[in-house]
Amino acid sequence: MEQLIEVVRGIWHALQPILLRALPTFILVILLHWFLKKVLFQPLDRVLEERRRRTEGVLESCQAAVERARTRIQEYENSLRQAQAEIFDQQEAERKRMAAERAALLAEARQRARERVEAARAEIQAEAELASQSLREEAARLADAITESVLAGRAQ
Repeated sequence: MEQLIEVVRGIWHALQPILLRALPTFILVILLHWFLKKVLFQPLDRVLEERRRRTEGVLESCQAAVERARTRIQEYENSLRQAQAEIFDQQEAERKRMAAERAALLAEARQRARERVEAARAEIQAEAELASQSLREEAARLADAITESVLAGRAQ
């Protein structure tokens, strides 16, 4: 064990001048690390963090704008569907109104035609009765004339 301690002491005495010469380099590396950290890396980290924050902010605002646009598109499509439904309802109501109006006009025309037909039938019936009456009177007159003529021819 003592030999081990002697070996370690020997190594220590051999390394002591190397360590003493390396100590300024070590301190310089620590100072350089601290300097770079304060002057380069921390500002760079702040700039990168600010960039990331702004990028995420812009990304979030873009997503919000896209969502607003989707909402507006949905509202537009809904209002378009509603307007189309209203137009269809108006067209359907107008079609029904026109069909009812046409049916009423057709019924009125049929009624007028029936009335004309009835009036014509009544007129024809009256003319037929008048003609029949006239024929009866003419037939009676001719019968009287024939009878008179036959009676007058016998009397001769």
